Amino acid sequence: MDDVKDDMKNDVKKDEKQGEQVDSTKTFFIALAVLVLLLLGIFLIPRFFDQGVQTLGELHTENLNNGDSDTAYVYNGYSFVHYDGLWYTQILDQFSQEVYDVPLHYGPRDLTDVIVYGDLNQFFAEVSQGDINGSFGRYYLTFDPDNENMSYVALAAGELSQNLVTTFNMAPVSACTSEGEGCNAVPIVTCDNTDDPVIYLAVKEPTVVYANGNCVTIQGTQEELVRAVDRFLLKLYNVMI
Repeated sequence: MDDVKDDMKNDVKKDEKQGEQVDSTKTFFIALAVLVLLLLGIFLIPRFFDQGVQTLGELHTENLNNGDSDTAYVYNGYSFVHYDGLWYTQILDQFSQEVYDVPLHYGPRDLTDVIVYGDLNQFFAEVSQGDINGSFGRYYLTFDPDNENMSYVALAAGELSQNLVTTFNMAPVSACTSEGEGCNAVPIVTCDNTDDPVIYLAVKEPTVVYANGNCVTIQGTQEELVRAVDRFLLKLYNVMI
């Protein structure tokens, strides 16, 4: 009889413990739901009520009509507007004939001191660019794995790749100039060991871009490397000479 009573007490305690766990779980999910609703309120409500925000297209139209300011200007016929921390201009895609808003960290007025040497024609000829049906031209995008401040290399590589894929159908093949951390699964490519098209992101001074045959070297240290990439892109877009 005592054993039965003990078993009943244990069952009651077990049920109470399970009930506490269920209540605790409910409390957690209720608190989580409240937090999600608060976050949605913070981030979405202003978008419903703020009707004063202009689109990029509207900013470009206003810029072309009204002229220069600190956050918008026209350079060589192209509108540049500063929006959400980046400079945007509009470029016509040569395959789809669509207009793209191209994001850059620097506008052309910030890049007049960066010189582009050499002829880019051979590089582009070697890429064998893709077409509107979805094929992509390929090129090696290579860098030195032992460089410091790899975050700038990653930023420069991302800005370059995004623009070349979007407007030229040119997709990168990741590579390294030598063996090193993170380079085990990629080819070792330099401007001297291949006849294929190569873009070499070189972390060194001075800030410059130069083309030599099938290879384009984009060079700079830290944010200067990003400046050099943007200068190269504006050269490709015929915005800058």
